[in-house]
Amino acid sequence: MNIRFLFVIAACFFVSVSSAYADQFLDACLKIATARDLKISVAQEQVELAQTRVTSSIRSFFPQLMLQRRFSKGKTKFKVVSGSDEEEYNSEELGIRAVQPIYEGGGSTGGYKYNRLMMDASKYNYTKSKEELYSKVKMAYYEYLTLKVEYLALTKAFEKVERLYLKTQVEYKARAISELDLMESKNFRDKVSNLLNASRINLEFATKKLVEIVGVYGLEDIPATVSAELPTDVPEISFTLQDCVSFVQTNNLDVKIAKIQIEMADTKIKINRAKVLPKLYLDGFYGRSGEAFTTVPLELTTSWNVSAKLSWGLWGNSLNASYSTDKTEPTTIIDASKRVETTTFDVQLSILDDLQYFVDAKESSIGKKQTISELIDILKNSRLTVEKTYNEYAISLNNAKTLRQEITLKERKLALMEKRNNLYEVPTVSLMEESWQYAEAISSFARASYTNHASVTELERLTLMSLR
Repeated sequence: MNIRFLFVIAACFFVSVSSAYADQFLDACLKIATARDLKISVAQEQVELAQTRVTSSIRSFFPQLMLQRRFSKGKTKFKVVSGSDEEEYNSEELGIRAVQPIYEGGGSTGGYKYNRLMMDASKYNYTKSKEELYSKVKMAYYEYLTLKVEYLALTKAFEKVERLYLKTQVEYKARAISELDLMESKNFRDKVSNLLNASRINLEFATKKLVEIVGVYGLEDIPATVSAELPTDVPEISFTLQDCVSFVQTNNLDVKIAKIQIEMADTKIKINRAKVLPKLYLDGFYGRSGEAFTTVPLELTTSWNVSAKLSWGLWGNSLNASYSTDKTEPTTIIDASKRVETTTFDVQLSILDDLQYFVDAKESSIGKKQTISELIDILKNSRLTVEKTYNEYAISLNNAKTLRQEITLKERKLALMEKRNNLYEVPTVSLMEESWQYAEAISSFARASYTNHASVTELERLTLMSLR
């Protein structure tokens, strides 16, 4: 028996892998998952909807134009000496009407700003949805990759332990070892077997998780080949904990969305305040109109009217006033009483018809306070989460380095014990125990490596930075 199989395991597990080769599979997973994720699709539609709202709010700054046509038909009575007489008449009005807001107390400007903020928030939400999906895919990928490599290494380790166990049975029959040694060798074999079975179960679940998150039926649907290797060393990130905490305050998407929501709440307060400021509109019509008996051809003549309208919310009450001028060029008319020029002034004060103003004002104030409190909580939680995740990264990095050194030492020790075992200087049971410890070190290194990748992935999601 020789130690060559251990070096094969080490080569499979620790040889450096091309990052481009490994990334091909991960990139393919990310592209497929992004294309098939419904949440991202909805977030994209929300961005488009927000853009439509912005366009609609821009439209409110320009005149509202309406093509207008009115046609009426009726009867009129004439007094005559012997009684009264009836005759039918027609009237028609054709033209264009325009309504232009002159001053709205900042309501239109506030509405435009609110919709712009909503569009920014929807874009951040879209990016957040993508980053969360990327994080899930990366976590599942690293878990699958780690367990795959671990299972491969443990399979080969178990084959070696199994051969050593068979050797101890031969030694026991030859009365070279005691029954206690045989039972101990079986115990080491069972330990490695349990490790292998646990690795197999975890690998099967990790495969299902990766397939489910990516949105495919099986790994064969992903047009790339996953690597069976991990880098020799776990790379360090080039930023300190304080750097990551500062990145959270400036880059974290939850923080950005919360800050925008505060601006939206403040804008909503200003929009509500605009209700108590006067609003002035101009309403104008220009066209042709006419009225005549049915026995006379209907002739249309130029007519126009202009009106200024004022509305004013007075803290629960509302004031509406309008001043209008109408003018029509004389033409064929029914009787001499037809008006060709009219000026009208109308004022109306409604009492307690706008109590909703107080509700909206209170709601806006509470909403702003709530968003501020949420931002404070997000900053606190994100800082604590970053620190916790960074500590996990640092601990897993140190563990990975230590375990890597331990594996190197165990490789050398196993090689020496293998030679001495062939010379009958070291019991086979002792070699099995060392092989079991070597397999356990491999498993521990794989999990430390996964914890390191997972913690860095989470840090990148929180900071929105590429950390290594």
